[in-house]
Amino acid sequence: MKYIGLTLIIVLFTACTVDNYDTGDGKYSYMRADFVMAHTSAAGEVNYAVTDDGDSLVLNPHATAKWATTGDSIYRGLLYYNKVETKSEPLSLSWVPVLRYRRTADIDTIHTDPVVFESAWLSSNRKFLNIGFSIKTGKQEGQDNKQTIGMMCDTVKTNADGTHDIYLRFSHNQNGVPQYYSSRMFASVPLNSVSFGYTIHLSINTFDGIVNKDFAY
Repeated sequence: MKYIGLTLIIVLFTACTVDNYDTGDGKYSYMRADFVMAHTSAAGEVNYAVTDDGDSLVLNPHATAKWATTGDSIYRGLLYYNKVETKSEPLSLSWVPVLRYRRTADIDTIHTDPVVFESAWLSSNRKFLNIGFSIKTGKQEGQDNKQTIGMMCDTVKTNADGTHDIYLRFSHNQNGVPQYYSSRMFASVPLNSVSFGYTIHLSINTFDGIVNKDFAY
């Protein structure tokens, strides 16, 4: 089984859909939304997911997600589904990029082009720092430039009392893409190397200036 995650990634906007859905009580009567780790039984096919709250969801029918290109792998996603008793019926599954941070000193060219910041929070299982934001995009004439996002670690400080401060900075390369309208998305930063006693300092460049958020871990 493979876990799929990228440090610096091309921004894509895709989702899975399940057609011909009808519960008899209205399509969205029991709809829920959860960040999940989604397992692919085959390329483009998701058979189960585990939410950040630890709930295991067997998807019936299976969800299709063209962006999940490798079978028997785990992908991060935002799942909309109907939960009826023990049955989980998927409505849509959007890809959530996983940003594994790199040391700033190891990055040749640093890009911090502005984004529209919306929110940031620790997942309930404390395995991820989730970020909600929007990028500016638009139609290109005769070009196919791709924006990229990532996460940098500027420094980790060890304090006299044994606690630590880790300074993360959001990376974004507009790469010449026009800025006509906003497109909303989420990203997750894995915190497997962060331990109890750390304080996470997140910095994001926005169109309104630098936004700093702190999280006690």
